[in-house]
Amino acid sequence: MTQGLHQLMAVTGSWAYLVVGLMACAETAALIGLVVPGELTLLMAGFLAFTGQVSLPLMMVAAGVGAVAGDSISYRIGRRLGPRVRDSRLGRRVSAERWDRTEDYLRRRGGPAVLFGRWVGLLRALVPMLAGMGRLPYGRFLAYGVPGGLVWGAGTVGLGYAAGSSYELVERISGRVGLLVAGGLVALAAAALGVHRLTRPRTPVAAEYVRATSSGRQVKR
Repeated sequence: MTQGLHQLMAVTGSWAYLVVGLMACAETAALIGLVVPGELTLLMAGFLAFTGQVSLPLMMVAAGVGAVAGDSISYRIGRRLGPRVRDSRLGRRVSAERWDRTEDYLRRRGGPAVLFGRWVGLLRALVPMLAGMGRLPYGRFLAYGVPGGLVWGAGTVGLGYAAGSSYELVERISGRVGLLVAGGLVALAAAALGVHRLTRPRTPVAAEYVRATSSGRQVKR
């Protein structure tokens, strides 16, 4: 086995379930799915279950619950901060055309877009937040998001379990898992910090400092 796979196997027991749940959550929360390898981590979680390192049913539950939680977080962020996130540095990395196409898809399909979008990487990252921005009723959002998240999370873990007997497949995807998981958790922490900064109100002193520095003046104390 490669070093990356050994690193992931070292995270066993309750910590493995926590990591997989967080990665499934990050996969769908507010554009993080564009940079976080959540789906790959779930596949590897299935392989861990195949080797007997973790419980398959518990791992499937952790992945499904994490996916549903990520959708709800993204929905809430979209409802409160959607335009600001869309105009942020990370939001601008998604082309305006992709934003518009996803928004049009959600407008045409409504609730089912949340369910079917779960299976397409870009839609998985954008649809929950756009649902919040578009004021799709939360109850309707959950009616499609909960089954979609549970089936996707559990199904992806199950797919990794089913592929466990294929050493070649596992070896192809396992070499970089340790680095990708670490990078994904760093991205999750950075995104949480970014959301905190977006929601933090500026004090009058901070606002004056920004205006002064942008005009080339110094703030007098």
